[in-house]
Amino acid sequence: MTGQRVLIVGAGPVGLAAALAFRSVGLRPLVADGRARGAARGDARAIALAHGSRQILDRLGVWPHLAATPIGTVMVSQEGGFGRARIEARDHGIDALGHVVRLGPLVEALAAEADRRGIEVRHDSPVGATASIDGGVRAAVGADAVDCALLVRAEGSPGPGADVRDYGQTALVTEVEPRDAADARAWERFTAEGPLALLPLERGFSVVWCMRPPRADALMQASDAAFLGALSAATGFTPYRWTAVAPRHAFPLTLARRRADAVGAREVAIGNASQMLHPVAGQGLNLGLRDAFELALALRDGIDGSSLHAWQRRRAGDRNATVAVTDAYVSLFSNQIAPLRAARGAGLALVDTLPWLRTLIARRMMFGSR
Repeated sequence: MTGQRVLIVGAGPVGLAAALAFRSVGLRPLVADGRARGAARGDARAIALAHGSRQILDRLGVWPHLAATPIGTVMVSQEGGFGRARIEARDHGIDALGHVVRLGPLVEALAAEADRRGIEVRHDSPVGATASIDGGVRAAVGADAVDCALLVRAEGSPGPGADVRDYGQTALVTEVEPRDAADARAWERFTAEGPLALLPLERGFSVVWCMRPPRADALMQASDAAFLGALSAATGFTPYRWTAVAPRHAFPLTLARRRADAVGAREVAIGNASQMLHPVAGQGLNLGLRDAFELALALRDGIDGSSLHAWQRRRAGDRNATVAVTDAYVSLFSNQIAPLRAARGAGLALVDTLPWLRTLIARRMMFGSR
C-alpha cells in the first residue's frame, strides 16, 4: 500500500535523507522540526561521509550538489608504539574511501532536494505528545494534530531511559591550516588519552582530538600559538607544520543507545535518536543514513508490523557491530599496558601486510556490516 503518511521528527541530515528515501518508494513524508528554517545554514562542522553514504546521497539526488573533499588514504598509528596501517582507496577500485563535507551545506542540499520533490517540511513546529490510534500514531505538531502510519524520530538524542556510558573524554574540535596545502590523506592516531583524527578539508584539516577533560580545558584556554605547538607535538607522525587554527569547540563524549522497548509499535528511532557514538572512525552519521535508507526499502510494500520488525532485525547487526567496534577502539587503544601496546603494534603491522584484512576493514569503514 503506497501513499501512507510518515511523520519524521527532525530536519537534520538523517531526517531529510529519510524523507527523500520515503518519497522514492511512494510514501508521503512530513518533516517537523522545532527550529527555524535555515537554522543549520551556517553550521560549518566537518562531517566524514563514507563511500556507502556517498552512494546513498547519490541515489537521493543530492551528491552532485555538494562540495566534498575526498579521502584517498587513511593512515592509522598509535602513540608510543610501533606499527601502522595504510588503507588506500585505489586498492578497492574506487576514487575515495570517503569524503569530508560541511554540515550546513549538506543540510541545505538535502532541504533543496526535498523542496524540489514537494516534500512538506514544517519549521518552528516541535513535535509534542503522541498517542496510538488505529493503524498508526497521532502526534501534536506545533498547534496541529497529525495522524500518520509511522512516526520516525530522526534527530536529537536517545532520550530518557537510554543506556549511557561516559568515556571520561572530551572531543576538542577545530580546523587547522598546514604550511603546504593538505593532500587526500586522513590520519587516525591513538594516544594515551584518546584518538586524534585529522580529516582533509579544503586547504586544511578538520581536527577531532579526544582527551581527558582537564587537558581539554587547558587547550581551550590556550593561545593559538600554544595550541598549535601542542598539536605539532601530537602530530609529529605527519609531514605537516601548522600555521593557523580556527576557533575551538569542546564536547563531552558518551555512548548512548535507546533501549529496544523505548519505541512503540508504529514508532521507530534512527540516527542520533537511536544511538550516539564516540567519534572514533567517524561512523555516527553514516550509521544514521543507513538506518534511513534501509527503512525506506523495508517499507516499499507498505507500513505494517511485519515490515517494521523485519527492518529492526536486519539493522540490529549493523548497529550492534558498529557500536561494538567503535567502543572497542576506544577501550583497546586507550590502554597503555606495555604488552597490549606491543600487541596493538603487531596488529597494525599485520593489517598493513595482509591485503584481505585491509579489504575487510575498508569495507566495514565504507558500508558498515552490510
